[in-house]
Amino acid sequence: MFPSRPLLLIGTAISCASADCATISVTYNFAPQEAQVAIDHAASIWEGILVSPVPIKAMVTWIPMNGSVLGITFPNGRKDFTGAPVPQTWYATALANSIAGQELNPGENDIEIYLDASTDWYFGLDGATPSGQQDLVSVALHEMGHGLGFVGLSKKEGATGSLGLLLASDFAPLTTTFPWPELDSLPGIFDRFLVHPQNGPLDLMENPGPTLGSAMSSNQLRFNGPLTMIANDGEAPRIYSPSNFALGSSCVHLNEATYPVGNANELMTPFNSAGHANHWPGPLCLAMLRDIGWNLAPDVGMVEPCARSPLLELWPNPVQSELSISGIIAGANVVIRDVEGRTVMVLQGGSSIDVSGLAPGPYLVSTEAGGLAKHGRLIKR
Repeated sequence: MFPSRPLLLIGTAISCASADCATISVTYNFAPQEAQVAIDHAASIWEGILVSPVPIKAMVTWIPMNGSVLGITFPNGRKDFTGAPVPQTWYATALANSIAGQELNPGENDIEIYLDASTDWYFGLDGATPSGQQDLVSVALHEMGHGLGFVGLSKKEGATGSLGLLLASDFAPLTTTFPWPELDSLPGIFDRFLVHPQNGPLDLMENPGPTLGSAMSSNQLRFNGPLTMIANDGEAPRIYSPSNFALGSSCVHLNEATYPVGNANELMTPFNSAGHANHWPGPLCLAMLRDIGWNLAPDVGMVEPCARSPLLELWPNPVQSELSISGIIAGANVVIRDVEGRTVMVLQGGSSIDVSGLAPGPYLVSTEAGGLAKHGRLIKR
């Protein structure tokens, strides 16, 4: 869901040099030809970023939504597929297909997007959006980002928050052509990285429950993927979680106030306004996509400062007391940082550490020496 926020043009498409470059096939309902050109351009930007052996199928429906939102996206989903990195977890099918190396949803769309036909759109590809018009390439790029996996399964009713209890009826009269899955109270992979600084990961809270509901509207949520924290100078970036929970906006965007207009990471924040454009996802979004499981084209690493780093093996994880670590760089210390980026523990040598004194919650574990670095994400129970 994409209401109103100003954007600034900060990037353009690049070409994927990989043999497994993603392809995105878009079908249209009612969209005028000039809109199709702009949306296809947004798809080409994502094609230059992502690696996937399986074509991505998107459908765009152009209907009046009375200006209440510019766009709404519904990703198809799969869980527990062959090769799924995390069990009992929902993945957008575009991502699941890429991981599995095969189409898991034949005959179904991966991404279904509704765009508001009543909006005064700018259809140009150059980002020179006139005052009073909305840049369609920017909005389409944003909505496709949700369809690719920048999305969660959060919901709040009264004081009670939940993961994996979303219903098709929550979004009526809009609907999907693919069957709405029984979500079984399970989180999405994006949700697995959402943490509250005091109460810990959302996926470890009672579901449904009031603590989860409070966290979802705390204005304090963060995304603690290890590659994202590396890209953000060791700190978990803020997630949009305002005091008034907004279905489709809360917990599925970067925080507006933290990444305002002109910031390199503004594209995946929740608001948009006329007269501006942004045609690049930004380093945090790309790192977040890596954390949830996407492989990115090699040439993306040439223009983004968040190259994939090898991961430490940590077990058990989550951990209560004794943590074992594999893959420590010879001669390097192991440093444990909290979600604020503060160093809370340093291990000098050895392959195990007593972490019983750490407060429950998420941590980034890293080791670095001689220009080499490895990182891992730890949950302390």
